[in-house]
Amino acid sequence: MTKKLPNNPFLISGYVSKDYFCDRENDTKNLRSALYNERNVVLISPRRIGKTGLINHLFAEVPTSEAYCIYVDLYRTTNMRDFVESLGKSIMGNCGSASARERLMKAIQSLRFSFSADAITGLPEIGVNMVGSEPELSLSQIFAYMENSNKPVYVALDEFQQIKNYPEKNVEETLRSYIQHLRNVHFIFSGSQKHIIVDMFSSAKRAFYQSAQTMHIGVIPEDSYFEFCSRHFGKHKQKLSREAFHFMYNSLFAHTWYIQSVANRLYEWGTKEITIEEVQRAIRTLVEENSFSYQNYCRLFTANQLNVLKAIAKERIVTEPSGQEFIAKYNLGAGSSVRNAVKNLVENEFVYEDDSKYSVYDRFFGIWLAM
Repeated sequence: MTKKLPNNPFLISGYVSKDYFCDRENDTKNLRSALYNERNVVLISPRRIGKTGLINHLFAEVPTSEAYCIYVDLYRTTNMRDFVESLGKSIMGNCGSASARERLMKAIQSLRFSFSADAITGLPEIGVNMVGSEPELSLSQIFAYMENSNKPVYVALDEFQQIKNYPEKNVEETLRSYIQHLRNVHFIFSGSQKHIIVDMFSSAKRAFYQSAQTMHIGVIPEDSYFEFCSRHFGKHKQKLSREAFHFMYNSLFAHTWYIQSVANRLYEWGTKEITIEEVQRAIRTLVEENSFSYQNYCRLFTANQLNVLKAIAKERIVTEPSGQEFIAKYNLGAGSSVRNAVKNLVENEFVYEDDSKYSVYDRFFGIWLAM
């Protein structure tokens, strides 16, 4: 079956092919080289900067003769049972043939698999349930199955820092006790909460200490992104000016998902000449569409937290949020209360901290707050 091409080339979710994926050539090369040379990798970036897309792109580029590629999203998992079932489901989804599925079910008898069709799309769905209450038994069977595979297995555990919130004791130690003995399975531990996942792999007190190579995923270079956008707009008989793209790129902190969202709307509108004014209109449209959600966000904050958040949004980037100049400019009160507010906002992912630079995590929310 021929894969359906997207109606709009500026994807805001999912992965189609390299034609709709911008740059990341060095990141892809380095990540594949690490796995091929049997090194585990910690992949770190802010949410929505493109690390999941990079993983999907890498796995699409890896020849089937080189390795099996397994992607597991841990974002919505809440305990070890969820972890085991999500991993089992992902492995089953990559089995392919009926005989391979049968071998998997025999090898992992602590999991029960079911197969059905989605009521709306008709696409096949896989259900997984763990038998009993011992996740470690299932883990040992899953890892043994992958270790005995006829070729290497690359496993991406996306939003890996989520395991820190599991109620079970010693989750990191349990996983490490299995993973450290695997020779045929190589992992990507992907995370967006930098302060958590860095500590997991850099602290001598933690189980995964120095067990993986660290890779930070940054923004796509402006020239590469401009060429990508211009090419796709050109095919649609639209012209994107360099000045308009520069404005969009900088207004959105070069943050991939937000640029894709704006470009998606501009492509939909079909305006022949894409100017700064058109980019501003697209950004304003997207911000206004989310204004109700942003109003609800504001109810979550104390008055002090909201004032600090608005001040950061107006500054765009703040290097010393507890400095007297910043506090005095926005009348924020005591430095200790500002520090506590910033700490809470970072922990709850409303503010992003990178090398002591603070900004509002949701770029559209930041624009809304600064209005």
